Amino acid sequence: MSEKNYDIIIIGAGCAGMQLMKAFLHHPLYRNQRMLLLDDGKSIRQQKSWCFWYRPHFHPYQHLISKQWEHLSIGSKGGVQTKKISPYVYAYIDSNDFFDYHLQLIHDNPQVDYREEQVLYTAKNTTGFYVNTSKGAYYSRYVFSSSWNQKTIVEQASVYLQQQFYGWVIETDNAVFNDNAATLMDFRVDQLQGVSFTYVLPFSPHSALVEFTSFSDKPFDNLYFEDSLSNYIHTHFGSAFSIKKKEQAVIPMTDYCFNRFTSEGAVAIGTAAGMIKPTTGYAFNRIMRDSHHLAEQILKGKEITGFERSRFHFYDRLLLQLLQKNAQEAGDILQTLFNKISYPLTLKFLDEDTSVWQEAFIFSKLPKKSFIQTIPELWKQPRFRNIPATQA
Repeated sequence: MSEKNYDIIIIGAGCAGMQLMKAFLHHPLYRNQRMLLLDDGKSIRQQKSWCFWYRPHFHPYQHLISKQWEHLSIGSKGGVQTKKISPYVYAYIDSNDFFDYHLQLIHDNPQVDYREEQVLYTAKNTTGFYVNTSKGAYYSRYVFSSSWNQKTIVEQASVYLQQQFYGWVIETDNAVFNDNAATLMDFRVDQLQGVSFTYVLPFSPHSALVEFTSFSDKPFDNLYFEDSLSNYIHTHFGSAFSIKKKEQAVIPMTDYCFNRFTSEGAVAIGTAAGMIKPTTGYAFNRIMRDSHHLAEQILKGKEITGFERSRFHFYDRLLLQLLQKNAQEAGDILQTLFNKISYPLTLKFLDEDTSVWQEAFIFSKLPKKSFIQTIPELWKQPRFRNIPATQA
């Protein structure tokens, strides 16, 4: 079987693969390089949504934002606090709109192909990569891959938790939602099985996405999620409702040191590259920035370098250790973060955009004993060290 040649192959056509394809197409140095996106077909069929905060002057995906909020709410034992988050707004993109847009980009650019094929293996030689699938064989100088092995990461990480969430888009008989404010975290739910909270994105007084989220190492069944959602909606909104759409996903929360390259030498993207912030699960803007960075490096002929671990990686590891060893204290810290620090500064910190002095101020407001007791765990020798590969 003879292989088909491409300049760029992207394995995985989810959030990361599609954003990378767009970054190449819209780069000023792009010269009709042939691209192939390979996916098993599951990515574009799974119902999901992406949220992020940004400064509202401009966002590359502004046209896909179907709703945004200038206020955020946090629920805790003391009640609900709603505050303005200026200079940020909180934005929502539906996966249907996201994939429709990117599939249209593929349709409008004949040099880009999308194929639903299962990738069987990738092999590297001195000039590029061979990619074999269930239906064909391909060759390219550059390969980007969003594929990752959960079993390997679980075995090699010091901490591996899961952010599990299950949500309903509902319509209520009564006007019960304040559609001027999104609820980022409402901790007024059962905390017996890890740090749990409810997330509410109101689209109108009668419609919202209500999602139950938990940080835990124990998998939950759908009945647990459904009961938790029903109880929350009944307790806090007290209206009959109908379910219009469901979404469900699991996101890794781990201190595993993801690498810039896969074991085959392909450039890792998305979850495989650690683009999900391990303590929050937010990834959309991180993937977007990484996609632009990679397109810039490739099209300008620059070397793709490995990751440098920042102080924020240390902060994430610290909180992950707490989440694993003492979920109640970790939950208290998350609530304290929003109760004692302004929402805009908290969001800036979670976006890894704060200065050392701002971070010192933030940590001065948090319980210190838990952090001090956890720090020695961070100096233990990791069980695995991933040595970077090189890209042709």
